[in-house]
Amino acid sequence: MTTTSPASASETTPPAPQVPAEELAPKLLAVGVTDFESARAAVDAGVRHLFFGTGSDFSMLNGQGDPERSIAALQRRAGEPLRVSVDEEGGMVQRLAELIGTLPAPRDMARTMTPEQVRDMMAEHGRKMAELGFTVDFAPSIDLAGGENIEDNAIGSRSFGSDPQVVARYARAYVEGLLDAGITPVLKHFPGHGHANGDSHTGEVFVPPVEQLKQADLKPFAELLEIPGVEVMMGHVQAPGLNPDEPASVSPATYGLLRKGWEGFGGYQGVVYTDDLTGMRAVTDHYPGAEAVVVALSAGADQGLTAAGEFDLTELINAVTEAIRRGEIAPEQAQRSAERLTPPAQETENPGRG
Repeated sequence: MTTTSPASASETTPPAPQVPAEELAPKLLAVGVTDFESARAAVDAGVRHLFFGTGSDFSMLNGQGDPERSIAALQRRAGEPLRVSVDEEGGMVQRLAELIGTLPAPRDMARTMTPEQVRDMMAEHGRKMAELGFTVDFAPSIDLAGGENIEDNAIGSRSFGSDPQVVARYARAYVEGLLDAGITPVLKHFPGHGHANGDSHTGEVFVPPVEQLKQADLKPFAELLEIPGVEVMMGHVQAPGLNPDEPASVSPATYGLLRKGWEGFGGYQGVVYTDDLTGMRAVTDHYPGAEAVVVALSAGADQGLTAAGEFDLTELINAVTEAIRRGEIAPEQAQRSAERLTPPAQETENPGRG
């Protein structure tokens, strides 16, 4: 009798279906919206992350106006959960003060409050954000303070302090408060902006060499990226020994450091966003518009943030689609990013208070 050997797993298990490039491309974008029409157009184009920043019409937030022109209406239109984000840090960076009240600057939180008070405050603030329809907060900044004045490096009072342990302790409380409220925190600006010599909104900026960053600036990231449900934003800084010739947001070496880790940190495999790619000259001076998005995604970002500046959404989606088809953005990398982004981060298990 002739016998046959059992089929191998590769013969019996069909390969996972590949998502077409035109479906993947919009999922890799976090798009700044100005009004309900622009938000609806983004959703209809397949975008599943809407960002509210300066110039956005906040009347479309839940409970603020016509319910048929709200985040909830957009969720229904999408037929699947949306990520809805804002950069609500406290102090000089908060968009929602007139709707849900003010927050002190992180520097003042660390100077005048206990970590427990910060956690409680952020849990309450986060619940109010969630009621408006937000799911993601691009905060806290865990950059170390490199100077007292905001002109020094665009961080200033946005930092909890200059001591990595203090920053990690207060940022952990801030993060846990947001997680208690069901809001996804996004740590920024990897690999550390606090000792930068300029402002990436207006031009190229450099930070200390990577070996020096590991001794200080990267310590809060190493500790807080271990928290389940936390995500991270890549900054636009340049570090000798790591990415001296291009901003971190478009540097494969910087994404490699984050994913593989360094001494004392085993690496991070969650969602990585870029800082704004269309409105900050540290990037736009090198790569305008759609080119910046493609370069960032090919370098290793999961989602490219297009929050400001002039950009055409159709052009962006087409550019990313073609880059995936050409292999400039590896199709398997694009698929992996889409998988990281689903299910929504707000449903990820978090530490809570138990």
